Amino acid sequence: MYKKFSLEEIEKIKNNFIPHLYSIVKKERCQWVNDLVKHIFREGNNVYFFERWDPFFKIAINNNILEFTDEIERIQLFLAMEERWKLQNLLKKYIIKKERQIWQKTIEQILYDEFKTWDYSSILNKPYIVFDIETTMWAGNNLDSYKFLLAYAMRPWDEKMDYHYIDINSLNDFAKTLIEFEWYIIWFNSFAFDNPISIKQWWFWENELEIINKKSLDIFQFIRNISGKRIWLNKLSETLIWIQKTLESGAEWEVLRKQYQETWDKKFLEEFKKYCKNDVRMTAFVLLYLLHFKKIFIEWEEISFSIEDFVKLAKPKWEIKNEEENKFSNQSIFE
Repeated sequence: MYKKFSLEEIEKIKNNFIPHLYSIVKKERCQWVNDLVKHIFREGNNVYFFERWDPFFKIAINNNILEFTDEIERIQLFLAMEERWKLQNLLKKYIIKKERQIWQKTIEQILYDEFKTWDYSSILNKPYIVFDIETTMWAGNNLDSYKFLLAYAMRPWDEKMDYHYIDINSLNDFAKTLIEFEWYIIWFNSFAFDNPISIKQWWFWENELEIINKKSLDIFQFIRNISGKRIWLNKLSETLIWIQKTLESGAEWEVLRKQYQETWDKKFLEEFKKYCKNDVRMTAFVLLYLLHFKKIFIEWEEISFSIEDFVKLAKPKWEIKNEEENKFSNQSIFE
C-alpha cells in the first residue's frame, strides 16, 4: 500500500522523497532528473535501486508515464515524461537548500492543524469519539474467553484531542454515556471484536449491542469494503501517517500486564496505557487522513470516496444490508 502524491503534496508535506531521489542522482553520477532518466532506461523500463539488500526506490516508464516509487516513504509519484522538468525544479530547490525544506509539514501536522480549526471535529455535522479497548484471553479461543483490561477514548474538545482513560471501575458509566449520546463511535475492527466483547463486559443485552453497532464506524471494515483487502491498523497508520505502534506485538503488552499484576509497579501499567492510547491516536489520524484526502491508493488503484461513502461503508456488509432494508421498510407508499 502506498500514498499516491502529487508534486504539490511532495513539496508541501514533510517527507524524504526528494532527498532519496537526490541520493540516486548522485550515485548514478548524473546532474539532473533528465540525465538520470536517460541513463537508467538504457537497462530497461523498470529500474530498482537497493540499499544493502533491500529495494528502497523504483523508477519505471509505461506509456510515456514516469513512475517513481519510494519504498521507504511508501510514496508513489506518476508524471508525464514532458512534465519531468517540474520534478527537476523540486530537486534544484533541495540542492540549493542542502537540507530538507523547512516549510514542509508532516502529514500528522497538517491534519492536526486542520483538526484544530474544527474542520474535522465532526462527521457530517455529527460529533464522534475514537475508542479502543485492550483485553486478555483467559482460556479457550472464542470471544467469551476475552476479558476487558482498559480502554481509551478520544473526542474533539476545545480545539484539541481530549483523551479519556477508562478502567474496569469506570467502564459501565462510560458505556452508558456511549449509548445515551448521539455521536459516532470510531473503532478499528470493532464489529468482529471490540463491540461484542464490550457488551459482555458491560453486562448489557442484544438491544444495547444493536444501538452501539448503529453508532459505530469501523475503519477496518471501510478499507475492506472499498478495496477487498484486510489491512491492519499498524500498516495503515505507518503507511499513511508514519505513526507506529509503541509495542511490536500483542505478546509484548501481555508481558507488561503480567509484570504489573505480579509486582504492582505502575511503570508497567503506564506503558500498557501508553500502548492503548497510541492505538487510539493512530486510529484518529487515519480517520483524519480519510476525511482530508478522500482517497487511498492500493495495488496500483486509486480509490476515491466521499464522506457519505465513508459513513455508509464503515460497517460490515450484513450491517449495511440491514440498514438499507430497514430504510426501505420504513418508507411510506405515499412518498
